Amino acid sequence: MRYRHLFSLLGLSVACSAQPFAIGSMSMSFYDADRDRDVTCDLHYPAATAGDDVPVNDGAFPVIVIGHGFVMSVDAYTYLWEHYAPLGYIVALPTTEAGFAPDHSAFGADIAFLASALAVANEDGASAFYQHVAPSVVLMGHSMGGGAAFLGAAGDATLRALVTFAPAETDPSAVAAAALVQAPTLVFAASEDCVTPIADHSAPMYAAVTAPCKAFVNITGGGHCYFGDDSFTCSFGELTCGPDLSISREQQHTVVTDITDLWLRYHVLEDADAFTPLLDSLGSQARFIAETTCLSTFMAGEEAADEQLSAWFAGERLVVEGCLPGERLVLMDGQGRTCWAGRTSTGSREAVVPDVPSGAYVLFAEGGHRRRACRVPVVR
Repeated sequence: MRYRHLFSLLGLSVACSAQPFAIGSMSMSFYDADRDRDVTCDLHYPAATAGDDVPVNDGAFPVIVIGHGFVMSVDAYTYLWEHYAPLGYIVALPTTEAGFAPDHSAFGADIAFLASALAVANEDGASAFYQHVAPSVVLMGHSMGGGAAFLGAAGDATLRALVTFAPAETDPSAVAAAALVQAPTLVFAASEDCVTPIADHSAPMYAAVTAPCKAFVNITGGGHCYFGDDSFTCSFGELTCGPDLSISREQQHTVVTDITDLWLRYHVLEDADAFTPLLDSLGSQARFIAETTCLSTFMAGEEAADEQLSAWFAGERLVVEGCLPGERLVLMDGQGRTCWAGRTSTGSREAVVPDVPSGAYVLFAEGGHRRRACRVPVVR
């Protein structure tokens, strides 16, 4: 499905249930024996008290690994770790491949390796992260780091989500790697990006992704470097092509965190309540143009849903009311997977649909040129 909306710069209020943790920070190096390589990184994590090298807070937390842009310091992504560490994420930023001749393949491997290294640290009684790392990993990256995140994500069936910001084509090709990504993929772009033009970089990567759930968010009036904090090297490069920016850096950051928060709540924290606001945000916001293959009850050119169509579960029985004779009914989960399909002959239909776990589902009723939909929450 595609949604195209012109914008005003209105904020989206996202309610977060996570407690606000203090931020702990440390720099570490992990040794990759397979490549005989030290991978250095900065880590920011939930802590009881703020500071350097303070203990990790009680609990186990998902991991976000963020790849930096070409000749950009990890300090350019302070807004991301300052946002996500208090929400209960361990944020790792590799400091490798920061020079003028980066090895994209090595950087992609570094991004993926840090996730596995932290998983190992979870089982190491001598590690500061012992029993504090949840088996939930998100890879992120900006520009070169976004392309490298695609390289690191390729073929990884355990990855919970991939989020990239104006990803740049790499050598080897991030576009080719995108076809192997299996995780829900969120790609951000900016309409005024003249450093990595959408048509040559982020759009081909997004098109190549075959994961059932993906989304592309093109921020109106935004720029390449606004996906990070102020960076002299990024800004200098951007000046050479002269983008026509019409929003502030802070406004672009707000779009990024608004949508990414919901994406992670649903795909990583498995919060079913985030599914509907995520799709509603992608379908109705005025700050960007969005496209998604994830399910939505928004119907372009029609009303969002017909109130006469309703469905619910009674045990393992799916009960549907408000059908039209001859309609095809399709029940799908939040990943776009079909859980059940059937046809109607009367105004109602019942079917046994076993083994449907708790979550947010959508029932589509299709007939002729009309497609109706209603949400079907399942709570076990």
